[in-house]
Amino acid sequence: MILRQFRDTDTEGLVEIWYNASIIAHSFIPKEMWESHKDDLRSKYLPQAETWVAEENGNLMGFISLLGNYIGGLFVAPAKQGLGIGTHLIGQGKEVKKQLYVGVYSKNNSARRFYKKNGFLYVSQEVQPETGEIVINMALE
Repeated sequence: MILRQFRDTDTEGLVEIWYNASIIAHSFIPKEMWESHKDDLRSKYLPQAETWVAEENGNLMGFISLLGNYIGGLFVAPAKQGLGIGTHLIGQGKEVKKQLYVGVYSKNNSARRFYKKNGFLYVSQEVQPETGEIVINMALE
């Protein structure tokens, strides 16, 4: 597996990883919301973020998108989860930014466990206006 910077040709593959992982991890949010945000990911979020991609033999396996020190997204293809890809992506984020922050839905227990396992600590929580869901803010310093 290699970690490399995002290329424009990765866009559709990353959108599919994001969507497929999101509807599984966030089953408490209607699937239609994720569907409606695909264009924003393509045209707004990926172009403005610093994104690192995990790839093996030309196959995209996951990515981390950083907005400054904030993890705007970390997603691994569902079939590739549990293999350490997310941990490698966090490591890449730490290497380039040192301090990292993330917001995780409180109902996403697996993501909360993942970030805690990787050294992130609770900072605060808030209600996300778009979904009404509680988001737990965490930091790795």
